[in-house]
Amino acid sequence: MIRMEQHYERKMDLRNKFQAFVLIPVIIIVTASIIYLIFTLGQIKIECLIAIIIASLFVCWIYNPVFNKNEYREMFYEDADMPIKDKIMKYRPTLAGYGGITLVIAFYALIMHY
Repeated sequence: MIRMEQHYERKMDLRNKFQAFVLIPVIIIVTASIIYLIFTLGQIKIECLIAIIIASLFVCWIYNPVFNKNEYREMFYEDADMPIKDKIMKYRPTLAGYGGITLVIAFYALIMHY
């Protein structure tokens, strides 16, 4: 006897959309900008800040939903009801990846600066 399971696609609620498309990109942008400002001793080039913003938005809005589909789906669809504190604890490796991406973006801005 084969048991058929209903598979339905959950939709992202407003809280998870905010986390995925606003909160995480803003954290990456702010952190990468601070790293950039520290290493350039406050000498800002607008092109570098624009590159930080564009790269961060690309990673959070296009790259992760398309290329990291499984992790993204699990974090923002399947565990949608989980509080942010519990998500941080459960998805530490994924968030460490975001930290690595932040460093790469800041390093790219530094290369553009000089």
